[in-house]
Amino acid sequence: MRRAILIASVITVFSAALIFLPEAGARRTQESKEDLQTQIGHIIVTPGSGPAMAVADFQPRAGGLDPALGTFNDTLWNDLRFASVANLVGKSLYPKTLLADPAALRYEDWANDPVKSDYVAFGNLTGANTAQGFLYDVKTRQQMLSASMSGEPREMAHQFADQIVRLLTGQEGIAQSKIAYVVKGAMAKSEIYRMDYDGYGAKAFTRDGSLALFPSFSLDGRRLAYVSYRDGHPNVFIRGEDGLIIGSTRFKATTTSPAIGPDGRIAFASSKDGSSMEIYVANGDGSNAKKLTSTRNAVNTSPRWNPKTGREIAFISDRGGSPRIYVIGADGSNERSLPLPSMGGHMDSPAWSPDGRFLAFAWDSDGTFNIYVADVASAQTLKVTREGRNESPAWSPDSRHIAFQSNRSGRWEIWAIHVDGSEPRQLTRGGGRSPSWSR
Repeated sequence: MRRAILIASVITVFSAALIFLPEAGARRTQESKEDLQTQIGHIIVTPGSGPAMAVADFQPRAGGLDPALGTFNDTLWNDLRFASVANLVGKSLYPKTLLADPAALRYEDWANDPVKSDYVAFGNLTGANTAQGFLYDVKTRQQMLSASMSGEPREMAHQFADQIVRLLTGQEGIAQSKIAYVVKGAMAKSEIYRMDYDGYGAKAFTRDGSLALFPSFSLDGRRLAYVSYRDGHPNVFIRGEDGLIIGSTRFKATTTSPAIGPDGRIAFASSKDGSSMEIYVANGDGSNAKKLTSTRNAVNTSPRWNPKTGREIAFISDRGGSPRIYVIGADGSNERSLPLPSMGGHMDSPAWSPDGRFLAFAWDSDGTFNIYVADVASAQTLKVTREGRNESPAWSPDSRHIAFQSNRSGRWEIWAIHVDGSEPRQLTRGGGRSPSWSR
């Protein structure tokens, strides 16, 4: 089903943006150039490559469905555009014949000029909360997908978009995923909010009435860890998906940046055993904290689990001067600095991609923070953002997108972008920081 068409290296399109480890001598420089074939990003379909898809407006099967249809059609189009698994053919080129079910499909109208699509997605709403969707390969004249959806119009569109993405790529889509983030309130207070991946449906998740910071989803999205001052001291709290507290730390110290590992344990930074900030690992309810790092007069913070293995934790440390990324085993072994470009500046907020191959992080290498992505194996690094100040990267569940906080609009908001740096999208309009993205 043309999955091979989707395969393209980000290096081919974005090689000019790559930064490499400094080398001594012409021979090492040439070797570095030969390393350009190392892929640093995941597959993103860019204009002019990949299959073409037409997305016909869904049609009503009953009266009074115009508002639901408008919401459904707009949401489906935006989902598939941001998914970037195919090039969407502009609707102005579509045939005038309405397409609600397979009986009305004339393959030549969609396969030939001016549409020239490889696939066509279409369907109908049988009610405000029920829909049928279809995907056809118009070149081979084969049905690829027939789906029934239920729920609110936006929810149904997300369901159908994710099924198309799964079919074309073999990966789960992100249209039904959620993002947690911090919203600043009055009187130096803040709460954790959750929203749909595209910025809709934002709701308060905490109501601590204090400072709530550093949200971090578990991989399955069923738990969320964060730091709260609700009891006077900053401690890690863990809530279930119903919002109920299921655990916490109880330190009288500074504690920050929790992360839930694949096995349910929690990593965080704390000064609970002295003046230095160290990295700890604890049980899923915050108990039995074990110190992993031991430094003097240094700050170690922002631990993040490798979600693929669950055996490694990346974190930030200024023990060598400027804050840089270090990696340590979850048992405290094999602590080392990640050999990223030694070009000065401050690194912050490391985040593993879900497949464990890449690290996103914030770096002020050129005077302001931007988001970078590094191939852990080769240390090749791609600059993803270039406008405003950009921090706190969080990977989408499919490893193809990154959410982050940016002040490019004039204040801190949550944005999302393809891992190759294309299609930046503002998600929040009322302020937001520190995103965490989960299924």
